[in-house]
Amino acid sequence: MKTALDHDYEFYTVAEYFNTSSPETPSIILRHDVDRRVSNAISMAEIETDLGIDATYYFRTSTFDPAIASTMEAQGHEVGYHYEDLAKMRGDVEAAHRRFATNLESFREHVTIDTVCSHGSPLSPHLNTDMWEDARTPADYDLIDRAYNVPADDGTSDRVYFSDTGRDWNVTVPGFGDVHSTDDVVRTLKSGQCQDLYILAHPSRWATSRFQTVERPAWDFAAETGKAFASGAHSLQRTSGRLAKQTRVVQAIRTLSSASPRRER
Repeated sequence: MKTALDHDYEFYTVAEYFNTSSPETPSIILRHDVDRRVSNAISMAEIETDLGIDATYYFRTSTFDPAIASTMEAQGHEVGYHYEDLAKMRGDVEAAHRRFATNLESFREHVTIDTVCSHGSPLSPHLNTDMWEDARTPADYDLIDRAYNVPADDGTSDRVYFSDTGRDWNVTVPGFGDVHSTDDVVRTLKSGQCQDLYILAHPSRWATSRFQTVERPAWDFAAETGKAFASGAHSLQRTSGRLAKQTRVVQAIRTLSSASPRRER
């Protein structure tokens, strides 16, 4: 972030970007998906606030805390809903929209919600973005748009998408080359070869202590392995139409999918 500021990058929240007819160049859309470890998100938001940077924080129902979200909003950050309603409703689109509306209303009792972003829900065979395949749109919920509709993701813009998923930025920047480490990101900013970025950083993947420095990579490795396993099973399900209900693989996936340390609406 300091390197970006030193090289005159303008920062945008997701909502600010959608509301800007002509974004500055160079610029960065900064987004954080708060999947877990809310304390890390608090630390990240405080650092950005100290630097004068506004970012977008998308909270799941399991990570949303009214006081924390309100504090972030007061700091200048955007707060959004990280929805996973289709997965929670096991593919029932109507039920997903009802759950989405209920949770959105609950969030809006405490903060302004202008944009939303789907959660990956890797243990579910249902893609949460698929709930929008019917006639309904974000505008029906008084939303500006969804985070994935930023032009960088649909191939209509030169804006390059950086994501820390898998603990590897894993992107190729034209004129610069492959970007894998955070040091590579810094060198990219300094090079001037990437004028428009969309950065997604998950607070739970970053460390705020020596323990997390060791624990985070180990947890992420286990999580990515589990995602690969689940993804393979879901591909089989989508190909064949269904998986046998009593197979150990399906039973394990469904058990993991329904398990939650906190009760969610």
